[in-house]
Amino acid sequence: MIKYSDKLNTFEYLDGKKVICRSKDRATCIEKAKAKGYETFTGETNHVTVEIKKSEFSVAERFEFIENFTKLVIKGVIPSLVVTGSGGLGKTHTVTETLKKAGLKEDTIGEIDGDFLFISGYSTPRNLYTTLYHNNGKVIVFDDCDSAFRDPIGANILKAALDSKERRIVSWGAESKDDEVPSRFEFNGKVIFISNLPIEKFPQAVLSRAMLADLTLNLEEKLERIGQVFKSDTAYDKADKDAVIAFLTKNQSKVKDLNIRSAYNAMKMKIALGDNWERMALYSATLN
Repeated sequence: MIKYSDKLNTFEYLDGKKVICRSKDRATCIEKAKAKGYETFTGETNHVTVEIKKSEFSVAERFEFIENFTKLVIKGVIPSLVVTGSGGLGKTHTVTETLKKAGLKEDTIGEIDGDFLFISGYSTPRNLYTTLYHNNGKVIVFDDCDSAFRDPIGANILKAALDSKERRIVSWGAESKDDEVPSRFEFNGKVIFISNLPIEKFPQAVLSRAMLADLTLNLEEKLERIGQVFKSDTAYDKADKDAVIAFLTKNQSKVKDLNIRSAYNAMKMKIALGDNWERMALYSATLN
C-alpha cells in the first residue's frame, strides 16, 4: 500500500510492514515500486493494486491552465490558487513568470515595495497572520510552505482570508505583544499555494475557496515535460540534449526523482566526462 509519512515528508510503498521505496512524489513512488516488480495483481496478495492514469489533458495544456489561473488571481477574479503535483517540473517557474509578464514586481530582500512575494520554509500561525497583514493587497505565494495550512490555526486564518464574503475579516484572538499588528483586519490580498503535496493533504476549507491545478505526472508525462523545457534551452547542442533525453527515457524507472534537474545534472556530466558520462550519471541518479 501507499502511505504518506508526515515525519519524513515522503510517500512510502509498503509490502506489509516492509518499506519498498520512498519518494516525495506519489506517482514516482508507485513507479519505483513497479520497477522492483510490484505490478498490478489479482487474487490474494500482499501487493497493492496500483494504477496511474494518464490525464485527458496534455502536460502543456495543464501548465497553460496554471498560467491562466494565475492571471485570474492577479485580476482578482479568484482570491486563491492551489498548485500541486510532481516537484522539479516548473510549477514555481510558471507562476513566477506569469506574475512578471503581467507587470508585477517581486518583493525581495531590501525591496519591499513590490506587488508579490514568495514565502518558503516554515511558518507559524502567528507569522502567517502578520505576513498577511503586512502584505495586504499583494499576491502572496506560499512556495513549499506546507506548515502554513497544515496547522489547524493556520488553516482557519487562511479560511478567513480567502472567504467568499464581500469583506474578508481576519482575526487573531490570542494575546500578542506585537502592538503594530491589530487583532483583526480586512484582507484584500490574493494567495497562491505551490506544493508537492497531493490535493488530499490540503484542508478542505482552503480547497473550497481556491481554484485548483494538479500537476501530478506519471513517468511518461514527466519525460514529456522535461523534453518541453530542456529541448527549448539553446545553451546546449541538440545532439547532446537528445542524448540526455534518450538516457533518461531508457533509465526512467531507475531515476530517484525524475525531473528537469535530472536532465541538467546528466548534461553537466556529459560535458565534463565525455564518452564516460552515462555510468556516473546513472549512479548519481539512482542513489536513494
